Amino acid sequence: MLDIRYRIDRMKALHTLVESGLTENQAQQLEALYQARDEDGMLALLEEATLSAPAQQKIEILKQAKLLGERLTQLSRVIPLPHERIQELYPQIREIKRAYERLTTEADRYTTRV
Repeated sequence: MLDIRYRIDRMKALHTLVESGLTENQAQQLEALYQARDEDGMLALLEEATLSAPAQQKIEILKQAKLLGERLTQLSRVIPLPHERIQELYPQIREIKRAYERLTTEADRYTTRV
C-alpha cells in the first residue's frame, strides 16, 4: 500500500499514470524522470499531458499530499518536536489518503469497463 505522504510512494503513484493516455515520447520521458527520482519533473510532465479526468484528479491529490508531506518533514526537524502542530495535519492527511483511495478504486472501474 502506498503512503502518499512520502516522495518515493508519490512517485510510484505518478509512474502508474504512464498508462493514462500519454504519448510514447511522454511515457519515455516519464520513465526517465522516475529513474532520476525527479518528482517535480514528473508532475510538470503529467500536468502538460492530455490525461483522463481520474488521472488529472490523482495528480491534484498527489500535489496536495506533496505539500503536506513537505510540511510534516519541516515540522519533524524542529526541536523540541511540535507535536500539536503535527497532529493538526493528520486529519488532512487522512482525508487526502481517502480521496486518493476512492479515486484509485473509481479509476480502476473506469479503465476496466467494457
